[in-house]
Amino acid sequence: MKHLFILITAFLLITSSCKKAKKYTTEPKHISFKNTLDIKRVDENISIPRDKIISILDSIPKNRVPMMKDSSGKIIPFQLDDLEKNGIWDELSLTLDFKPNQLLDLELTTIATESIPSFTPRTNIRFGIGTNKTNVREVLEQKRIGDPRTNDSIFYQMEGPAWENDKVGFRFYFDPRNGIDIFGKTTSGLVLDRVGLGEGNYHELDDWGMDILKVGNSLGAGALAIKKNDTLIRITGKDQAEFKVIAEGPIRSIFEMTYENSKIGDQRINVIHRITIWKGQWGYQNEVFFKGITDQMKLVSGIVNLKPNKLYSKIVENYHALETYGPQSENNDALGMAIIVPKEDFIDNGEAPKEKADIVKTYYTVMNASNKRPTAFYFLSGWERSHQQFKTYNGFEKMIINTIERLSNPILIQ
Repeated sequence: MKHLFILITAFLLITSSCKKAKKYTTEPKHISFKNTLDIKRVDENISIPRDKIISILDSIPKNRVPMMKDSSGKIIPFQLDDLEKNGIWDELSLTLDFKPNQLLDLELTTIATESIPSFTPRTNIRFGIGTNKTNVREVLEQKRIGDPRTNDSIFYQMEGPAWENDKVGFRFYFDPRNGIDIFGKTTSGLVLDRVGLGEGNYHELDDWGMDILKVGNSLGAGALAIKKNDTLIRITGKDQAEFKVIAEGPIRSIFEMTYENSKIGDQRINVIHRITIWKGQWGYQNEVFFKGITDQMKLVSGIVNLKPNKLYSKIVENYHALETYGPQSENNDALGMAIIVPKEDFIDNGEAPKEKADIVKTYYTVMNASNKRPTAFYFLSGWERSHQQFKTYNGFEKMIINTIERLSNPILIQ
């Protein structure tokens, strides 16, 4: 009987040991990314839907979130974005570097929410509001009606919301001009939290860069208008405009400008302009959502034409590019700007009048507009003081073509 007890005990110990061994030798989950191009790709932006991650992990334990490790065990910087604003993250975003034709395999696992590392911030949204420079506070949402420039008790840092990454920055005029301006940067650091608050003038060259664009009554650096028949009508938000941050983090930042009941001739439409800026890119992404748009209305975005430049227009792979290049910065040095539109949505290019119109001195692109799906396009900028490759048009064009090749051949997630 004693021997039987010993055998049973030994069997239980062996079984228990096997179970424990099995628990700790479980095969790790993996996710792969394929670069289908024969070129090096740096800071390739990737977003992975929640459902895709769960399908690989089977489930995500409570109070834990997914993360990825490279072959050395290093955690890849990432962020989780709640795009629907329902308290549950929808997408995991990250940027990866690829060699030509590389298949990159990463371990996919989870980490406790409170243990997520602090990653170096590479994108930023800033909207500072106060009564003067000394009492500005940052807001994540803001509404306006009419023209706030008539109210002396309101001070907008940088005249409205601004956004940046480690390459370039931009700002919106939060008033019926509704133009977009460019901050050329000479540093990879994030600087817009302090720009416009000190003694310096951001229209003059500083240690971080400067405002490099004069917008006037143009569409500036990618602002929106509607072309109804043959008339250009600026989306002003005069009746109502709302700014709202959707996501902000080390990999990408997203915000929306909402214009309800925008008057287009004798009709009114609702417009949502969603802007995304990714780490490592020379511009920003646009998605424009419509409600009430008609067949006579088309979406327009433009590039200011105030200073000497050359105009270029081309189709590369799946995209159309409208480009300007020349000594058109406010520092009177080389600046290239471009609007990149999918071929399926591109209709035509045009040029606004020089004067005697609401929108003037603008090269523009006409795009499809639909109530059923958003219209997407990209605005890119290359200033010679940001990178020496932009000292020539060939260098600027190389960046445009590289961007289009990457957009036309997205990284495959396996």
